Amino acid sequence: MAIAGILVQTDADAAEAVWTRLAVDPRIAEVQRAEVPGRMVAVLEAESDRMEQEFKRLAAWEGVLSVDLAYLTYEDELADGGSIKCPPWERKHRSA
Repeated sequence: MAIAGILVQTDADAAEAVWTRLAVDPRIAEVQRAEVPGRMVAVLEAESDRMEQEFKRLAAWEGVLSVDLAYLTYEDELADGGSIKCPPWERKHRSA
């Protein structure tokens, strides 16, 4: 299990709805409002090979402007098996 500290930024109109959704999401262990309106900090827990998909899932919510990583830890997996499961490599498509 990987644990990530994240910053979620929303538009002002959606802030309360996003906070409520984060508060009941089974992957979110904790959520707090930041001092800046529309920003929240949360703890996201997921299998390490699912972490990128979880970020994409949260970023796709209506009203969410961005989901940014503050920290990421894999301590449990390293202690248990000495390695981290990672998703397969995918080519990133970037425009010139």
